[in-house]
Amino acid sequence: MNLKHTLFASGALLAVSLGTTAHAQTASSKPAAPAAGTTIEELVVTAEKREQSLQDVPVAISAFTAKQRDVMGITSIQDYTNFTPGLVYSSATDRASVRGIGRLTNIHAADAAVAIYVDGLFTTSTVLAGAPPLLVDRVEVLRGPQGTLYGRNSIGGAINIISPKPTDHPYAEVRAIAENFGYTNLQVAASGPLAEGLRFRVAGYKLDQTEGYYKNVNRNMPTEGAKRNEYDWQFQLDANLGEHVEAWLKYETLRWDNRGGPGARAGYLGGAYETALMDPAFTVIYNPAHGYSTASGLAGVVPGSLQQFNGGTTTTNPALNDAHTFNTNTPLHVRLTNTHLLSTTLVYHAPKFDVKYLGSHENYDYDLTGDMDNTNVASYQIPLAPGSICGTLHGAFAAGLSPQDCAPLTVNGNNTYYYFEHPTWTSHEINITSTTDSPLQWILGAYYFKEDYAATVPTANLATANSPQLQHPILGAAANPSGNWATNEYSMTTESKALFGQLDWKATETLKFTAGLRYTKDHKYGSEAYRILCYSDACMPSLYTALGLNGFGPGTAANWGSLLGNLNALGSLAPVLGIPALAGLNGLGNGALDITGNLVPVTGPGGIKGVTDPVKCTTPTTCTQGAVDPKTGRFIRHLDDTSDAWTGTLGAQWDPSEGTMAYARYSRGYKAFGFAAGSLLSQPEAKEETVNAFEVGLKKNFGRNLQVNAALFYLDYANLQAPVTVVNNGIAATQFINVPKSRSDGLELDVIWQPIDPLRLSLDYSFNDTEITKSGLYTDVNNTGSGPVSVKGNKLPQAPRNKVALNGTYTFNLDPGNLSLSASYVWRDKAYANIFTRSYNEAPSWDQFDLRAAFTDRDNKYTIIGYVKNVGDTKGYDAAIAASQRISTPTGAPNFELTPPRTYGVELQYRFF
Repeated sequence: MNLKHTLFASGALLAVSLGTTAHAQTASSKPAAPAAGTTIEELVVTAEKREQSLQDVPVAISAFTAKQRDVMGITSIQDYTNFTPGLVYSSATDRASVRGIGRLTNIHAADAAVAIYVDGLFTTSTVLAGAPPLLVDRVEVLRGPQGTLYGRNSIGGAINIISPKPTDHPYAEVRAIAENFGYTNLQVAASGPLAEGLRFRVAGYKLDQTEGYYKNVNRNMPTEGAKRNEYDWQFQLDANLGEHVEAWLKYETLRWDNRGGPGARAGYLGGAYETALMDPAFTVIYNPAHGYSTASGLAGVVPGSLQQFNGGTTTTNPALNDAHTFNTNTPLHVRLTNTHLLSTTLVYHAPKFDVKYLGSHENYDYDLTGDMDNTNVASYQIPLAPGSICGTLHGAFAAGLSPQDCAPLTVNGNNTYYYFEHPTWTSHEINITSTTDSPLQWILGAYYFKEDYAATVPTANLATANSPQLQHPILGAAANPSGNWATNEYSMTTESKALFGQLDWKATETLKFTAGLRYTKDHKYGSEAYRILCYSDACMPSLYTALGLNGFGPGTAANWGSLLGNLNALGSLAPVLGIPALAGLNGLGNGALDITGNLVPVTGPGGIKGVTDPVKCTTPTTCTQGAVDPKTGRFIRHLDDTSDAWTGTLGAQWDPSEGTMAYARYSRGYKAFGFAAGSLLSQPEAKEETVNAFEVGLKKNFGRNLQVNAALFYLDYANLQAPVTVVNNGIAATQFINVPKSRSDGLELDVIWQPIDPLRLSLDYSFNDTEITKSGLYTDVNNTGSGPVSVKGNKLPQAPRNKVALNGTYTFNLDPGNLSLSASYVWRDKAYANIFTRSYNEAPSWDQFDLRAAFTDRDNKYTIIGYVKNVGDTKGYDAAIAASQRISTPTGAPNFELTPPRTYGVELQYRFF
């Protein structure tokens, strides 16, 4: 469906649909008095650190209250993005972007572009915004750079998550939800006074889903995708410490134990299995999918040698016929444990200003396990190379000498990846805010943030018991007791310090000016380690060097070039009599070679920016940084650098009449430099990003029943930190590059219309045109045949050109209570995973239709909700994920993050007070 037809259908739906209350709801549980001259309720937000009507805030903002989420069915962050112009979120990677500016990597040594705040305190994860309404009172999404009012820098935007606070009266509520796919969710909350001036609140949920959205065709393997077991608990205390001091404290703990992540699986491969002999992503190992190959000769498989887990018979990618099927032997498993979040605020009310301290401490342990090759291959054999040592002598061995000494090479296929991260961070912020009625209002702030972060990404081949080949690499390398063929680790500390302030001067009754300034300094330092073992023909040049066989060639007494051309020439070769260089090398063919030293970056005498280890020069022009530890076999080096910036904002606000507000604003945003830590790249650092953002907007009530908020924006974006995969000595690794110049511009529109009292209709639309306007030359490993290319003219990642969301409500006021019938429709344009605007990096356009009905009794004691989401069971795309790295395939294979299939359920709510 094209956009024209979509908008027409959407308009028709908006005119006839029955739907929920639109965006103008109050932040409390009771409706606020309507703004003068309109029947649309007022929404109070704290986007500018003061309580204001959303219609009075001179920035583009979307806000959602707990009540609105209940009625509209906003239960996930993806639901927020549907009704927030310019916002895109990937649940597989927990990354948010606004207007095409986002974070393109999960490496913590690169900052997020969208800052997340919970009760004013910075956190690194967006997932808390998706907590149930009993735990989240309101969510505000600010679009554009934020820095003169908030502690942490944010170049793209900010998401404020506000918790329900303790009440001064007794309150208790329980909710229960049941859905298809074996989903249950029990939620509770209680609040009230403990003593004079002291209040408490406790809330939490326990969620289980026993069946995943995706089916593994490999027999006896579990379903995946949102199959989960998780909980979250919050405890709050709120106190008045005398006449002028208020204190608030919150402790939160949560745990995940999920199959396939919190939403869909981390994606599925939408192309045929790549059966080239070398693994297309990591050419230092043989590709397990090659076992499915029917080719003959050296590129083939020994007939009958393919072994699949659980006696499987699938040899083609099942996702080609059904996107919700897959075929692996290692389940995707996500765990979040040891999670503790402690937050506190302390406010002192002076006669003319408030002093507010905000502090937090957070930590968690996260680990992810999955199937690296997306196949169920257990093992297969590669034919012996004719004319090679084993190919020549195999007949003699097979005749009775010792067949096991020269059997065909066996490739084990259970490639499993693990990812662990252990962050701990603290933040401290002090705000001093004016509280008088003066035309001049001001806020001053100081901020400090520190994060200590450790991550490990080991990759193992575990098909053989104890992985003896990988635990004991040949040629005298250090032992590798973990059995991992690749391990990259890094530990980093990030410190950010800032001073900021903003002035708002009301020059006349209708005209206000804003000016803000910020200074930020960022420091990042730590170490990275890497070890790689080769188990493919990519080892051979290193093997020749190690054995001293270089120089042997045609015409020599022993033509090593043909005899030892590849590992399938050696098979499972044991000691080879009469070849001194190979004597004593048991299992050479099935062995693994440590090639870590071959990956050491070589530079000139100036070293590498961001790397602090002393430069070691072997010649005047050949130098390295870091060294291989002979005990562990790991190459280690240290990273350290700083960046700083002055940023700020200038704006004007005009209120010519009641119900009309226009504004213009310029903001400069900054994101600190980033490290591609953990991969020992020749260029590990990308310099800081900046953006010049220009925005004009109008917020207007037309009569009593139509409200329109519109914003036009233009972003001049410099030095986008883009991860680009490069191949170094057969290893695919991600490095950061800076794309010199990009732009993002567009229109955002929020409309609420209440033609008659019971009927509420809303439209949220965004048009976002993006373009990379200046580029270097970069290699896309999924299309290596083209070589380095310019990405000038390509789109910014995760930036759909059009987004449409429509919602409507009709409420029947009946004697027993109120019945609301709801319908929502969303349509989203295609978007791309990275800077290479190619078909295999594209998430296609998609749409979805939801229905919902809610009944609340006259006394507001209970609510019953029934719903169906994705009524048409259509295939939607949260976001594109970088295509599988299929080097030998010119078109690659798309990798999608799918939205959930059709879900339906019922929710019961009961309020005790």
